[in-house]
Amino acid sequence: MILEKLKEQAHFTNHEKEVAGYILEHLDRIPEMSSGELANASFTSKATVVRLSQKLGLAGYQEFRLRLVEEIHQKNRLSRMLEGEPITDQSAYADIIRTLPILYDKAVTNTRLAFDKNVMNRINNVIQRAECIDIYGTGISYIVAQAAVFKFATLGLECSAYESINAHYLAARKHKKTIAFLISFTGANRTVIQMAKYLREATNNYVVGLMGPHDQVIRRWCHEIVEIPNRDSLLSLDVITSFSAVNYVLDIFFALLLAGRYEEHAKSSLEMLAHGDLLLDKTEEDA
Repeated sequence: MILEKLKEQAHFTNHEKEVAGYILEHLDRIPEMSSGELANASFTSKATVVRLSQKLGLAGYQEFRLRLVEEIHQKNRLSRMLEGEPITDQSAYADIIRTLPILYDKAVTNTRLAFDKNVMNRINNVIQRAECIDIYGTGISYIVAQAAVFKFATLGLECSAYESINAHYLAARKHKKTIAFLISFTGANRTVIQMAKYLREATNNYVVGLMGPHDQVIRRWCHEIVEIPNRDSLLSLDVITSFSAVNYVLDIFFALLLAGRYEEHAKSSLEMLAHGDLLLDKTEEDA
């Protein structure tokens, strides 16, 4: 990178350092300046300007100027892309602990605002009658799937998380009412698209996509799509926001299932609690 080399000034002569310093302080002027004009402005010579260009690994000043213009353009483009980022190289601990709850809140709020009530109701109707819940994802999406499976399992449901299709297992459960959730933060994950295609064509699963904005292809293989707003962050902050958003959606369906099975679950929980108390009492008596 030319700008970095100009800042480092490694093995530069004093005159070359003068030219480099002027360039860094007047980046907006350099694209219009000739080598002679740059030499005069930096109180050096054309020969010094050319030597500096060559020391940077370039043929001469003309190539230097072209490469510098390209690099300045890329730098400005990157700056514009980073303008909206909530975390920067200036963010301190106090800034981050304030920023993250805001990111979580925005992720949940934007997801809630994107809900189609009819879609959510149709999914809820299916999940209330489901005998099995399968959740598919890859990478970090699979971690989300595993966490959700643990929650749904506390309601006594047969629930599994997968990173790929298990055709043998699906065939063994083909007569069970199964709802399959597929997670993709972008909506364009090829593996998830192939899984959706298989589930739709080869099983009777009710296929629900929890998808980011690029979901045009996978839509044809899903009965329903719940859109997950994605920031497309340059700094990978979309991992935080999408993770929070998908968790939020799955927690909604968990809570709806809990509400639908409230008495049954409450009775079961009380029985387990009573059993635990009895075991504790017996242990104390034996002691």
